[in-house]
Amino acid sequence: MKDKGLLRIILCILIIILLTSCWNRRELNELAIVTGIGIDKAPDKEEYEVTFQIVNPSSTATSTGANTGQSTTTVYSTTDRTLFGAFRKTSKKTARQLFFAHTQLVVIGEAFARRGINEIFDVFERSHELRLNSTVLVSRGVDANAVLKILLPIESLPAIGMVKKAKNTAKIWGENKNINIFELINEITGEGEVAISGIRIIGDREEGKKKASLEQTEVKAILSINGLGVFKKGKLTAWLEGSEAKGTLWVQNKIDQTIVNIDTENMEASVAVHINYSKTDINVELQGGIPVFHVHIQEEGKVNETRGFVDFSSADEIMKLEEQLAEHTKEEVIQSIQAAQRLKSDIFGFGNELKRLRPKEWEAVKEQWDSLFAQGKLDIRVEAYIRGTGMRLKPYMNKDQFN
Repeated sequence: MKDKGLLRIILCILIIILLTSCWNRRELNELAIVTGIGIDKAPDKEEYEVTFQIVNPSSTATSTGANTGQSTTTVYSTTDRTLFGAFRKTSKKTARQLFFAHTQLVVIGEAFARRGINEIFDVFERSHELRLNSTVLVSRGVDANAVLKILLPIESLPAIGMVKKAKNTAKIWGENKNINIFELINEITGEGEVAISGIRIIGDREEGKKKASLEQTEVKAILSINGLGVFKKGKLTAWLEGSEAKGTLWVQNKIDQTIVNIDTENMEASVAVHINYSKTDINVELQGGIPVFHVHIQEEGKVNETRGFVDFSSADEIMKLEEQLAEHTKEEVIQSIQAAQRLKSDIFGFGNELKRLRPKEWEAVKEQWDSLFAQGKLDIRVEAYIRGTGMRLKPYMNKDQFN
């Protein structure tokens, strides 16, 4: 009897567990799946304008999508004093409840970013629905609203396409970083400043909203990952481009792969080196009250193209190229640090490193860190190695055949 009673109790517990797992169940046809969120300042009032890019299920279904003539996404915008209020207020415009489990992108409008972004991520940390691993971008020259309305070729869901672009260019080009909400909050609450990649509309933004533009071989508008936004005290202050942006990522140890064009005596940019490994170590100390930034970079790559005659069977030629490669990287780092010092914005995490290594010294200087950072001195060492030259050592043309 005791065994039967125990069995009944166990069965009751199992039934309760199974039933409670379904208490908050929602049917898919009752949900509006949000893939991207845009945050702007509302026109003419101190409120947020929040934009939601929502999947249009009838057009994404492969069996019907070719015949509906509808866009794969629909965009709704709502204004409110709080982000969460805007999330709920959107129910006045859409018949389905917003569902954020698949949200992969948050775009912040440039005008809003210049006013300050620090407070907007509170709702993301508190809500169990919102994702902390969503990629964050800043729209350049336009509101986030405009970016989320642009349709993309190849990728049926624009927000997903933008995230793929951000990750792809960060991985293989090395002038932009892919940062998510969780990482951004850590940087905001740290001792340094924040840098976020930008996204720009190139072309006719009005035509880019139309599905008809995707039916042409050359689309009317594209979205390009462009520039690195520098923040100070939570406010966007400037954009870094090209070498300044890449130099920033060298210091942050964020270079996965990149391409470096090296000049030789024959012609400009005659050797293309593919960097496929890099590692950066930094150390910070105070000398006479002034910070010294010790940066040590190791990089390895291979030659992928030459536009002049370079004989890579010669060890001397390889050594010359390695020296030029190291010098090129040094120059990019110097440019980026000088740009950040002009802005008094420590986007490299030097303050965090000083706090970690020498906490007592940090406590003595943290209130003046902005001005001390601007006065800091750079000690940089770069080790560059060429690990291969592709499928051949010498160019297929003789030296006298090059112009």
